[in-house]
Amino acid sequence: MIRNSKQAWVEGEMVKVGFLTLKVLKRVPTPGDYLPDAYVLGSAKGGIYRFVPHNGLTKHDNIESAINA
Repeated sequence: MIRNSKQAWVEGEMVKVGFLTLKVLKRVPTPGDYLPDAYVLGSAKGGIYRFVPHNGLTKHDNIESAINA
């Protein structure tokens, strides 16, 4: 979970990732892979993204594929 940020990384909040402003749809805990938790984000235009801090943003077709990626 992101703790040292000026943004609120909780479901329903708007966050900025690069030049995009996205809504946090879901936090996906990732125990055991030594990476930070992943976040499923949505854009106002309907795009779905998976964001892992320090590892990047990837676009997905739907929420299920973003959660299971």
